[in-house]
Parts: sequence; C-alpha cells; structure tokens
Amino acid sequence: MTTQNVLKKPVAPIQTTRRGIITALIAFSIWGAFPLYFKQLAAYDATEIIGHRIVWTFLCLLVVLILTKRWQWITTLKEQPKWIALTFVSGLIIATNWLTYVWAVNHDQILEASLGYFIGPLVGVALSMILFKERLRTLQWVAIGFALLSVVIQVVMLGSLPWISLVLAFSFSTYGTIQRQTPLTAVDAMFIETAMLVPLCIWWFWQADVVSSQIGFWFSANIWLLMLAGPITLIPLLLFNKSTKLVAYSILSFMNYLTPTFIFFLAVFYYKEPFDLHRLAVFGLIWLGLLLFSIDLWRHRPSKMLKTASK
Repeated sequence: MTTQNVLKKPVAPIQTTRRGIITALIAFSIWGAFPLYFKQLAAYDATEIIGHRIVWTFLCLLVVLILTKRWQWITTLKEQPKWIALTFVSGLIIATNWLTYVWAVNHDQILEASLGYFIGPLVGVALSMILFKERLRTLQWVAIGFALLSVVIQVVMLGSLPWISLVLAFSFSTYGTIQRQTPLTAVDAMFIETAMLVPLCIWWFWQADVVSSQIGFWFSANIWLLMLAGPITLIPLLLFNKSTKLVAYSILSFMNYLTPTFIFFLAVFYYKEPFDLHRLAVFGLIWLGLLLFSIDLWRHRPSKMLKTASK
C-alpha cells in the first residue's frame, strides 16, 4: 500500500492486542524452529520430503475446509477463472521455496537459508517497484542498495553466488506478490495450490526410486514423522492469519524478522555452522539495510498516515 493510497482512502488501523502478539509470536517461532524438524528427515530425499509436505498439508486443509464449510473459493474461481492457472503457478513457486529450504537445512546451509529470508522483504519492495510501478522512498533505495552490496561481497570474498539465499528470497517474494493480488484467502489459496500439486507428487513417488515409492511404507509406523509436515505447515499459517486481525501491520512487519533471526541463531549456536568475518560483513549489510527499511516502514505506518489525512 502506498502513502498516496492511504491518504486518499484512510483505513482505520488494527488495534494491537496481547493475544495477537502472542499468537504471532507462536507462529513465527514455529517457522523459525523448522530446521529442528527437517533435520530429523535428513535420511530422506529433499524432493520426497516436499512431496509428503504437499500431500499431508492438502489433507489437513481439506479437513479444515470441511469442518468450517469454506467453499466460497469455488464461486470465486468460477467468476475469475484466470486464478486457477495463477494459483497453480504460485503453488509451483512455493514448492520451489520449500524444496530449496529443505535442501539447505539438510546440507548444512541453514545460514544461507536465514540470509534468504532476511533479504526477502527488500526483494519484495523491489518487485513492487517493477511490477506495480510503486515509487520507492530514499531509505528504501538505500536498503536495497545494501542488499545488493551484500551479494557482491559474498561473490568477491567467498567466491560463490549465494544461490540458496537468492532462490529463497525471490521465490518467497514472488509468491507474496501473487498473494497480494489474489481474491483468495491464504488458507483457500494454499488448499488449491496443494490440491493441484498432489497428482504431481503421486506421479513422482510412483516413478522415483525412494522409500515412499513402496506402497507398504505408507502404511508403516515410519511414515508418522513425514505426516507431521502437514500440521506443522498448517498450524503457523492459521495462527499468522489470526494475528493479522489482532496486530497492527507495522508491528507484524517487524515481527516477520523473528523467523530468520531464530533460524540464524540455530545455525550459528546450535548447529555450529561457520560464521567468519566475511559472513559477518554480508549479514551486517543486510541487517543495516533492514534497519533503514524498518525505520522507513515505521515513519509511514498506516496509523500515522491516517492521523495526517484527518488533519
């Protein structure tokens, strides 16, 4: 939302509640603890893990939709059929994000994953400028500049392109850009995304030479840990959706940084991934960019714009 839009059509800001803060904190904490779960699945192929995540998330969402009788999305897709194809594309994009993340976790690249989610908000701002012709403010330009500089430093000092970080940042930001435009709710959109991807997953299981290719495995006690991928994916999503109605957007935006921060601490202090001065320089630039981005976000928060417009 641009400042200009806020001024033209003021919207009453959401009142932040203690319950909302706790709900959001639980959601971000679960997302931040994902490496602990996916590390337990290191024996499985990354694609196999994501296949199970899609299948079990779909089944969990199906139960939720049946219990809550959420079928409005059928009418929405009938009225706007283009979103069937666009939702399938967004499903492929988020599946790519999930696959990259799991691969990174199980190949001891959790720091790279953390960096990707730190970069994500800045990539999202850049995409808004390109796709929606939004004008960036000075601090936003500076923040993006620091992000670009951090990538250059990693290439020069470490001799490699941080492809994990870039894939995660661009896939998540692109997915978020599509979600900004969709008439579907986050829960409905994910249900449709996973529903369309389930046949691809079943085909992959059938032709791949992995444990899940064996019918007996699906009825064994060994599958329960993979089945958890469904509720583990769904629970923080439901909690986050709940928090968006109980926490002001500006505060929720700051809390978004908790997830990559938790992942960062797990990588450095629990899994003991190398964190030398070169990586400190890379992360330092990103953190500085995010600080400036956060200052700009706070200065132009909806509640402040509403007060300005009412004068």
